[in-house]
Formats: sequence, C-alpha cells, structure tokens
Amino acid sequence: MASLAYVSGKIETSNGQCMVGSQIVDCPNRSLSGGQTKDGGKLDLLPSNFIADTRNDSIFFGLLIAIVVIFTILGLAKTKIFGKTLGEYLKPIWYYVVICLLIVAWQYLFGINEDNRLFLRISQWIWELAIALSVIQLVRKNGFNWGNIFFLGILYSLIIHGSKVTIRYLFYDKTLLYILDRFLYGSLLVMVIVCAIGWATILIINPKNKQI
Repeated sequence: MASLAYVSGKIETSNGQCMVGSQIVDCPNRSLSGGQTKDGGKLDLLPSNFIADTRNDSIFFGLLIAIVVIFTILGLAKTKIFGKTLGEYLKPIWYYVVICLLIVAWQYLFGINEDNRLFLRISQWIWELAIALSVIQLVRKNGFNWGNIFFLGILYSLIIHGSKVTIRYLFYDKTLLYILDRFLYGSLLVMVIVCAIGWATILIINPKNKQI
C-alpha cells in the first residue's frame, strides 16, 4: 500500500531534481519565472508540464523548414505585408540585422562562459540598441506605420531568437519545451523594444499618424 508523506522545508534544485534537505520531492509545475525542465533548465514563461519535455527532430525541423519556405515565398513573390514587401522591411536595415546575428554568434562561441557574464550582458545591450536604431530609421526615413512596426517585431524575433533556439537545439541538446520557452520569452522582449520605440517615434514625428 502506497503512503504519502508531507515534507516541510525549502525546495532546492540539484542536478535537475527538486530536494528538501536530502529528500527528493516532486518539482512544482510553476509558470512565470519558476518552472524548469527535467535537466534543471530554467523556464521563464511556460509551466513544466506545458508540453512533453523531450526532443523531437520531426517537429523541430518541420517547423523550421515551414518558416523558411513561407518567408522565401513571401520574399520571391514580393508579397506586401501592411503595404511593404520583405525587402522593404530588411534592405534598409540589413547592417543592423547583420550586427544582431554576429552578436548571437559571439554569445554562443565565447560569451557562454561563466567568466563572460558582463560581456554577455553588454552584447545584449548592443543588439537591443541596434534594434532600436533600426526602428527609428525605418519610421523616419521609410515611413513605417503602426502595422509595419508590429510585423518588424515579428521578423526580428524570428531572426534573433529563431537563430538562438536553433543553436540551442542543434548544439546544446535542448528540449522542445526549453527552446519554446526561450523563444517566447526572448520574442516578448524584442516585441516590447520594437513596438515601444517604433510607436513612440511615430507619435513624436507625426502625432496624428494612427494608420495601421
């Protein structure tokens, strides 16, 4: 007959397991800033039981290929999204995009070391600044409106954090739960930066411009 025991004390994580003192206990399925994966990876948004904490190449590569194909078709067909093609979104700021990708590469080649936490933080500030400057440029020189800014945030999210989660999945053996959480959390930060800077710039330049 199974028995239940109440264990009192602070839950701590060790080697991916939750422990109270020396006793192993079930990890709570927390959501915002509290969940974790089976190997102890920190989750910032999703609860531990949101999806299976496993790797699945079919799902990952299926989604990756689908995204690449969709945006390739949009680019080749010169489909307009909120009145502008993908080229009109990216060509004027291509150097800012390159800066962001170089920062991502540096972070995973060198900045991942524990001794580089300060430089890792600085590198994040650099790509955040690059995003902000590119948004201001597009609003001032290319007439971007509210809808354009929103879609630009989606593009930056896919470019920056899509690259990051791909690296994590391919080279760091992370699970789908972990990379989904990191993508959503990182994309939320990007969307806040892009939309806040973009919409503020629109209002400053032309307070009457409320076109979407």
